[in-house]
Amino acid sequence: MSKPEIERFDDRLSRVYDPKGDKARLYDEWASTYDEDLLNDLGYVAHSEVGAIFTELVADTSTAILDVACGTGLAGQFLRQRGYQRIDGVDFSEGMLDLVRSRDIYQQTWQHDFTKPASIDTLYQALICVGLFSYHVPRVSDMHNVVNCVEPGGLCLISVNGAAWTELGLEPLVYQEADDHEFTIIEIRETGYIRNENINARVLIIQRHP
Repeated sequence: MSKPEIERFDDRLSRVYDPKGDKARLYDEWASTYDEDLLNDLGYVAHSEVGAIFTELVADTSTAILDVACGTGLAGQFLRQRGYQRIDGVDFSEGMLDLVRSRDIYQQTWQHDFTKPASIDTLYQALICVGLFSYHVPRVSDMHNVVNCVEPGGLCLISVNGAAWTELGLEPLVYQEADDHEFTIIEIRETGYIRNENINARVLIIQRHP
């Protein structure tokens, strides 16, 4: 398989897609202009499109939810505006978390790198994860670390960058990950992601095995 040509994307995206880059530092530095850049310049819609699927599948607004890779809180805010109140946020960028803690979105926030298992005292009932899986780490072989944050039988909606999905041939890898780590991919939907860069997304609807 040829090397993905990530330099064809906007410079801000190319830097975070580059496996040689310091992804945490890049997101820390991007935090202050992240929303404006994504929403206004790049045409980012993943938070609302994945969020809409979540509200379709998880109708109970009292559900305890984890927003993985919460960033500045765009997906969490989408859910809060639709009545969901019990939402926590987790991200590996302290710069993003510092910003989102000033907003009234999450009950709690915490920092974690999902290349490693998370230690959680009380598992969540459902989970939304928008934008974590792309060209660079974490890889889809780390997806079980995300899924294991929900209780057995819990539902997860996890997006994967559609350009990476196609260019890296990720579909068989996510099904292998599911087989290896006791979760089921119920459905895969195609949605918008970053419209101005012609990047779509695959949204994995996942249930952790009871």
